[in-house]
Amino acid sequence: MSRGTGPLSKLYNAIVNSVDKFVPNALQPLWQSPAGPKTVFFWGPSFKWLLVAAGLGDVINRPPQLISLNQSTVLAVTGLIYSRFAMVIIPKNYNLLAVNLTVATVQSYLILKHLRWRSQNAGNIVFRYPYHTRNPDDCW
Repeated sequence: MSRGTGPLSKLYNAIVNSVDKFVPNALQPLWQSPAGPKTVFFWGPSFKWLLVAAGLGDVINRPPQLISLNQSTVLAVTGLIYSRFAMVIIPKNYNLLAVNLTVATVQSYLILKHLRWRSQNAGNIVFRYPYHTRNPDDCW
């Protein structure tokens, strides 16, 4: 439950209170959990699963030469950092742990996919510099 006094906090509290009546007894432990749907500890990681979906879309559709190493590296490293964070905060947030480990795994796979492509096509890449273009056919 939100402790705020603003209009959005009041709306959120009204929605949670109205849904309280319909939650089945089997789901009450999750509903009442300190990291359950009544808190931001649940909704933040839940929406972060969309980042996993975007990464899986890149795994399936994105050609390896278009994968950004910088972006994938940053996402993989932050996934690992926040996985650790999920275990040291109170309450422990297993949803946050799962989503961050999945983000790190998917992004690590994208990094490997790009590096594999780069090693296989190292002789065919044309490097463009502001004042010079290197053609791989040149022998100098």
